Formats: sequence, C-alpha cells, structure tokens
Amino acid sequence: MKLAGKTALVTGASSGIGRAIALRFAREGADIAINGRDEKKIAAVVREVEAIGRRAVGVPANVASHAEARAMVDKAAAALGRIDILVLSAGVFHFTPFLEITETEWDEVLTIDLKGMFNCAQAALPAMVQRKRGRIILITAVSGTIGVPGMGHICAAKAGAQGMARCLALEFAPAGVTVNVIGPGPIDTPMLAEFTEEMHARIPGARGPAVGRIGKPDEIAEAALYFASSDSGFTTGQVMNVAGGLGI
Repeated sequence: MKLAGKTALVTGASSGIGRAIALRFAREGADIAINGRDEKKIAAVVREVEAIGRRAVGVPANVASHAEARAMVDKAAAALGRIDILVLSAGVFHFTPFLEITETEWDEVLTIDLKGMFNCAQAALPAMVQRKRGRIILITAVSGTIGVPGMGHICAAKAGAQGMARCLALEFAPAGVTVNVIGPGPIDTPMLAEFTEEMHARIPGARGPAVGRIGKPDEIAEAALYFASSDSGFTTGQVMNVAGGLGI
C-alpha cells in the first residue's frame, strides 16, 4: 500500500471529490481526518473510512476562518498523531455573469476558495517543516488555467491558489515538503448536478470535454494519490489538469 503508516487531512471531504480522495487514501493505508461543514455527512464518510479498516476522525470547520482552520489542523494532528498529507479540496461554486457579481459573492468565493487554502496550509506547514517531510495537494479547477464566462471570481480564486502553490513549492522544498495542484474539469459530483441549462451551454466541456465524457471523482483521487505518495518525491510546484483535454 502506497500510504501505509501515513495520515491525511482532507478538507471538503464530506462529499464529491474530497470524499473520493479520502476513501482512496484509506484504501492505500492512510488514516484520515475528514473535514466539512455538515456533521452528518462527515460522520458518514468517517464510517466509510473505518469500514475500510483505517482510523478516521471528523473535524468540522469553516476553512475560511483562520481560527477554525488552525483549530481543525490541531485537532486532526492530536487525533492521528500528525498530518503527513494535507489535501485542500473545500470550495464553493457560483455561476454569475461578471457584471452581476456582488461584492458579497466575490468575497465569499475568494475567502473560501483561496484564503481557506492559505489558512489551512499555514496551520499545517510548521509541523511538516519540523519533521522535514510533507505533502500538500491543492484541488483547484481547470478554470484556474482557462477563462470561463460567468466564473470570473472562481477563475480568480483558482488561479490565485495555483500561484500560491508554486510559491510554497519553492519556499518549502528545502524542508522536504512538496506542494502540487490538481485542476479538475467537469466531474460527476453533486455540484455538477446543480448546473442549469445556461451553465451547461456556457461552460466549456460541461457536457463532455475532448475525451467525450465528464470525469469521475475517483479519477481525481488517483491523481491525488500520486502526489501524496513517494512516487512524486521529485515533483513539486506542478499543476495537473485532470480535465479530459480542457486547458490544452
């Protein structure tokens, strides 16, 4: 098993891509801290991880809050002994034409999708630096690489997270910490199921990228497993768009 003896904290793990990553890591031997905001959903994923035979702990928190993110990291580390792998998957989605985006909506997206990653990474990094090892994986979106009409705030947040990741990769490589990004395209999750006809018509690839279909959460989880394992020890500061050909 590629993650035997490792521990991971996965934000946004109560459903969708985050859940798939948590379960994939558990099947590879990792103990998992499950973050989200819906305690019933968190508890369900905890049970799924435990059914695989791994330890799991639920750590509800709003990652947009610096204090809550730090408390979440501390609780996860206390419960599991340490955090070897940090997966930042929590995010929100809005489809709004640029001239209709309110300041409130803009701030919500940037605060959760970008500041939330800053909050969690800053909380987890000191212990990784002290141990001289760690893996940080940011789940952004292919929209951080390509422009998507109606998603100005989403594109800004995802591109910002990718820029931050490159900075962290350089800053913390001497400490044995790698930082990489996965940019999913349209993936079969509850979020995609909420797309309206207008959104499908305007978002590139929402009906199927170049490969002729939308992606599966497990396909993002496989990419995350690579970045989490020793296989990627010579890979840092990279953005892997798992998007069926979007962004080429």
